[in-house]
Amino acid sequence: MDLLILVGGGAAALLAIGALARGIWRINRRIVTIVDAVQELSPNGGRSIKDTVTRTERKVNETASKVDDTARELCELKERFDEHLGGA
Repeated sequence: MDLLILVGGGAAALLAIGALARGIWRINRRIVTIVDAVQELSPNGGRSIKDTVTRTERKVNETASKVDDTARELCELKERFDEHLGGA
């Protein structure tokens, strides 16, 4: 009977160690996933999502500035054209 209790205790210990190892492994996988996400969202010289968003935002701002400049120039041309027609 003592042998049966000893084998049962050993099996229980192995199960507990296995469960603990699996829990530690799952925690490690979550940490790795979080680290990967943080690395993707931090600037790293052009390859991250943050760098891509920053470049896109800069291009949008440049384009908006060019549109504003063009609209201003068109207004000036319209005023000159109206003056020209009014003076004739």
